[in-house]
Amino acid sequence: MVPWWLIITSVRRLEIPFLDTDGVEEVVQISQLMDALETTPIDCNPWPAYQANADAKFSMAHNGQSILLKYVIAEKYLLANEVTNGNIHNDSCVELFIAFDDNGYYNLEFNCLGFTKIGYGTGRHGRRLLPIDVIKQLSFSSKINSNSTINSNIGFDWEIMLVIPKAIFVKHQITSFNNLKAKGNFYKCGDGLPQPHFLTWNMIEADKPDFHRKDFFGELAFS
Repeated sequence: MVPWWLIITSVRRLEIPFLDTDGVEEVVQISQLMDALETTPIDCNPWPAYQANADAKFSMAHNGQSILLKYVIAEKYLLANEVTNGNIHNDSCVELFIAFDDNGYYNLEFNCLGFTKIGYGTGRHGRRLLPIDVIKQLSFSSKINSNSTINSNIGFDWEIMLVIPKAIFVKHQITSFNNLKAKGNFYKCGDGLPQPHFLTWNMIEADKPDFHRKDFFGELAFS
């Protein structure tokens, strides 16, 4: 049988570099190191009926023990009403969905203030949320600037730096991210904004917004 990560499909592939963070303890310092990496746009709009008044990009690396993920966003509206394991997708939100095998996948969702929702399951329904004490093992820093210009409209720039340790992925026994193969997708959304939008890294083919489409996950290759 062909390994699941080698099945050839018309999907994007992301090479995730190793970043040496030995001696760097503050998330803000890691964020500065990430600025030297290439950014990847979240530039697919599978549902053009929702006009995306937002620009989104991310950079991703790992240090063996943690995923290092930084999003940089510009958007007209900003909303942050939800709390941990709440309906984060209603806020100004960025997301990572990731699968390490052919079974279930994790959805990691973050609003602009760093409130987080993490679940695991095989599809949209029946997902199990991770306990808050597990989610608290994740570290982050966020920054928001107002009065940016997006398509000639006044809006906001914001960024969030996330350090996601392997212990977050409770359904898998990950010893190291070195040379790990995975599949996933990256999203920018805001269901509760005055102008909802649903942007993706890898294109999704569906009649209505649906991020829970593992069949459209791209390839993730950790160095």
